[in-house]
Amino acid sequence: MKIQIICSSPGIRRNGIAHPASAFYDEDRWSDEQLAAFEADPAFTIRPVDDAMENVKTDTDFELAVAAEVDKRVKAKAAELQASFEQAVKEAVEDKTATIKAEADKAVEDLGKQLQAATDKIAALDKATEKKPATAKK
Repeated sequence: MKIQIICSSPGIRRNGIAHPASAFYDEDRWSDEQLAAFEADPAFTIRPVDDAMENVKTDTDFELAVAAEVDKRVKAKAAELQASFEQAVKEAVEDKTATIKAEADKAVEDLGKQLQAATDKIAALDKATEKKPATAKK
């Protein structure tokens, strides 16, 4: 529930503030004594308002609603961007890992070929030394 204060002469000061032509307030904004002062002044009309039945949004209500919506959308976009970033990093790591693994596999294969070539050369040298008769020294 809210109350509407209608001021027939906007700018009149009552209860510590200058009043616009019309403003909505939460029902606990003004004390009973302050409400009695408004009601005693013919320049003011106090009207209880059912905020479920009427639009009683104040500028502050609107600004708070906008700020909440902006905050919600910023958080959603931040989460979306974070997820996108994490996916991009994951894919980049997978690509780099695959490249490094392929390079390592090739290096192991090349070393295996070099080892086989060296083993074949040793075997060939062993055969060559077995066929030569030992020469006697004089």
